[in-house]
This record gives sequence, C-alpha cells and structure tokens, in this order.
Amino acid sequence: MLRRNPLERLVEVENLKPARQITSKRRATSLLLRLVRTLGRFVPTHSRSRLRMMIHRAGLVGRLRPEEVFGLKLIGLVTLFFAGFYLGTVLKIGLLQKLVLALLLGVAGFTVPDFWLSQQARKRCRLISRHLPDFVDLLATCVEAGLGLDAAIDRITRRFPGPLAEEFQRYLWEVQIGRPRNLALMGIAERTNCEDIRILAASLAQAELFGIPIANVLRAQAEALRERRFQQARERARRAPLLMLPALAFCFCPVIFLLLFVPLYLRARQSGLLQFLGF
Repeated sequence: MLRRNPLERLVEVENLKPARQITSKRRATSLLLRLVRTLGRFVPTHSRSRLRMMIHRAGLVGRLRPEEVFGLKLIGLVTLFFAGFYLGTVLKIGLLQKLVLALLLGVAGFTVPDFWLSQQARKRCRLISRHLPDFVDLLATCVEAGLGLDAAIDRITRRFPGPLAEEFQRYLWEVQIGRPRNLALMGIAERTNCEDIRILAASLAQAELFGIPIANVLRAQAEALRERRFQQARERARRAPLLMLPALAFCFCPVIFLLLFVPLYLRARQSGLLQFLGF
C-alpha cells in the first residue's frame, strides 16, 4: 500500500533503473489507491493536521498522505461494519446484537490505521533514543576537532543512516532556506515526539543564546543521555518481577501443584488410605 519513496521514483525517472512491469497485482493496488484518495478528499481540516503529524512521527513522509490514511479509515469502517453484520447473520443472533457487533468492528476498522501509525512512531522514537548518545558523542568529537555545528551534523548524517540522520538532514535543509536554528531544532523534537531530542534541542538553543561552547554542551548531554538510558533500564528491571507474577501464577504454579500432589494422591489411593479416611 505504501508508495516508493521520492529517491526511488527519481532513479526510475532518470532511467538509472528499468521501470518495473505492470502486473495485475500492481493494477489492483493502483485501483485501491484511487479509491482511497477519492474517499480521502472528505477528510476534515483538523484530522488532516493530526494525521500529517502522525505520519511525520512515523517516518513515512513522502510514502503516505493524510488523505490516504483517512481513506483507509473509511474503507475499514465500511468493510468491517458489513462484515460484522454478515457475521451476526451467520451466527443467527438478534438484530440489536448484530448492530452492536457491526458497530464494534466498524469502530475497530476506523481506528486500526491510527493505532498502526502510533506503533510506528513509538518504534521510531525508541530507535532514535537508542542511537542519540552515540550521535551526540560523534558531534562533540567533530566540534572539538574544529568543525562548526552544522558542518559536523552534515558530516555525521552522511555516515550515520537511520531516522536520526534523516531528521538532522531535514534540520540542515531548513537552516539553509533561512529558518532560525533554534526553531529548526525544536522542529525535530516536535516531529519525533522524543523527550531526549527535546532536551538536546533546548540545550543547544541555550548554548547558542548565551555563548556557551557547543562541545562542552554536547559532551554533557551525551553523558546525561547515557545516564538517563541506564536509569530507564534499571526501572524496567525493577518492574520485571511484577510482570512475571501473572506467568508464575497461571502457568508455573498449577504445574508445580500437579507435580507435587498428583503422585501423592495416586499413591494414597493405591494404598487404601483414602478409603480409610472416608474419601
């Protein structure tokens, strides 16, 4: 369902790569895309803004549009509504139960694209948080070697693939077209919805405002990011016993109970002890 990114389309236009043959599967996908775009024209303005931000946070800019997501939501609503009604007919339940089942499935179909985008955004945020301390360390090394902040970001993003490099490349593009550096940095935090990025952006903006050496700020931020990551790992380790309790209660304890008491019960039954006790 996702279209190719702009770089892949540019390569095909420039004839650097032979165009893929049109198959029946691609024709069906094209018809589905047309239907989705047609339905997506009815998206409200506030929903378009919210979906655009979710697409940015999921890292799908250029591959997915808000109108297409809204069209998928409408298709899921209508399709699952009638599927629920048909399922209720097959199960031979009452009319009210059919309507309730159809409405529940329709609402689920309407919210599934939002849930999927949220999952992609969370996965991307976790990936950014994982690579951010190493990225900041490399930035500090390049700045200490004599490069400016933007030159260091440009050098590292060329050799540091991933969502973090994509966001900082966009930052460089925004700075080149005249956007203030502090606003471009805060734009990264808004697009990623990552607290570590927001703290880093605020620190760099304050360092530029008060004339603090950038290298010192970057080193301090890298150490703080690693310490914050260690604290999060410790918190997850403390929560592990609580998460293990349901598995212990419902999986291990019954098995241990059977292993301990079933042999005793069988031996007592064979020896006649149960009959002597009146069982």
